[in-house]
Amino acid sequence: MRFLRVYASGSIAIGILQVIDGILLVLGKGDPVQFNYVVAIFELLWIPVCTIMVFLFKRNKISMLSPYSYVLYNFIGWTIAALLLKPDAAAIPVWFAGVGALFGIYYVIINDRLLRRLSR
Repeated sequence: MRFLRVYASGSIAIGILQVIDGILLVLGKGDPVQFNYVVAIFELLWIPVCTIMVFLFKRNKISMLSPYSYVLYNFIGWTIAALLLKPDAAAIPVWFAGVGALFGIYYVIINDRLLRRLSR
């Protein structure tokens, strides 16, 4: 169970990074700064972690909302980016950045609830 608490704590950190990332993009009108690229790397690295956690959560009979939400959010986000964004465009649409920040808030909330449940 300690490993699951580490996952929930890491997920909260990822969610906070997503909120900051989205806010910086919105304030910068979609122009990414170095921090946004660093966050993108962490977000990509978190996808395989969530995929592994699906199997661990299933084995431990824990709600899989957190890992499924993250993988689905990334799948939809990358699909939208591939369909809507031009390859030569450096700026990210502000609405897209706002959605990322909102997902970060949602992700922090569900993982905080998960962490509280695991700590009982």
